[in-house]
Amino acid sequence: MLKRIRDPQEKSDRTSKKSRRTENILWGLSVLILSVAVLTFYRFFLTRPGFPVVLTVYMVLFALFILAYVIYNRGFSRRHLTKDMLPDEWSEEEKEAFLVDGKERMRRSKWMLLPIIALGVTFAYDMIELFVLPYFREMFS
Repeated sequence: MLKRIRDPQEKSDRTSKKSRRTENILWGLSVLILSVAVLTFYRFFLTRPGFPVVLTVYMVLFALFILAYVIYNRGFSRRHLTKDMLPDEWSEEEKEAFLVDGKERMRRSKWMLLPIIALGVTFAYDMIELFVLPYFREMFS
């Protein structure tokens, strides 16, 4: 039998795909765990006297994280840009630095999405419980 000689680049591509897949699984698991924790904490305080404070803190945190994420990423103005779209007066190095900076900002601010998603899930659950479920209960009773 003939053995297939593998290209070293092919092996590194497979390894990087596996590491990206593992990273995506860990990211999704982190989002799920944090969402459940935040929602559980929220539901725990729902019937307690301190609920208005918790609701206010959640809303302020949600707004601040979204605002910080958008401001840090400069309004997403660097997404989907190519060198051709940048001013002709800029050198190739300036164009490359501009695009790399945009990608780096997105990568470094990815952690901010964890609380944004977790708080968003909490508020989405609350809205469904407040507005959608009563409608269906009334419709089917």
